[in-house]
Amino acid sequence: MEEKKYNFIMLVSIFIFLIIAIGYDSFLKNFDLRIINFIQGFESSELTIFYKSITDIADTWQSTILVVVITVILYFLKYKREALFLILTMSTCGIIMSFIKNIFERQRPEIHRLTEVSGLSFPSGHSTSATIMYLTLGLIAINVFQKTSKYLILLISILGILIIATSRIYLGVHYPTDTMAAICLGFFVVTFYYKSYYKKIKK
Repeated sequence: MEEKKYNFIMLVSIFIFLIIAIGYDSFLKNFDLRIINFIQGFESSELTIFYKSITDIADTWQSTILVVVITVILYFLKYKREALFLILTMSTCGIIMSFIKNIFERQRPEIHRLTEVSGLSFPSGHSTSATIMYLTLGLIAINVFQKTSKYLILLISILGILIIATSRIYLGVHYPTDTMAAICLGFFVVTFYYKSYYKKIKK
């Protein structure tokens, strides 16, 4: 039963990713513009400072340092399975991002940028990294802190993902479809390793 559940999550994730990849330059254009206008309609100096600060958490170097620190802590606390799970998911994120971005070569929005960044747009690297990191850490936390509600842990993980994804749209450096595709990609990667490695290796 669990096997079917994980396969379903991966299938849905890839399906939505492909729909977005096919449609972002055609039937999803208006969707992107409407969401950007809606989110940037809340622009304020305070919100801009908040989002600029929060988006740095999913930056490549920040994520790498955080993952290394958490991996070392997990290893020394004898959670070797969890440490390797985190390394596998985050390493995959780094490997596939540049590859996929170079396939689509989508340019970043030019509508209203609140910060300047370089590189390609689809899918969002920050959102992919955040999705993979927060989901992986959430699943690890559920298994390590078994007395804590798994729904609370997953809620915190999902909120973290949504905040990072929203920050990229608010700052004008990504289209909504970039972040949505990134979240789908992140769910696929984490579910794949959770199913094929984490659930099959004994503690």
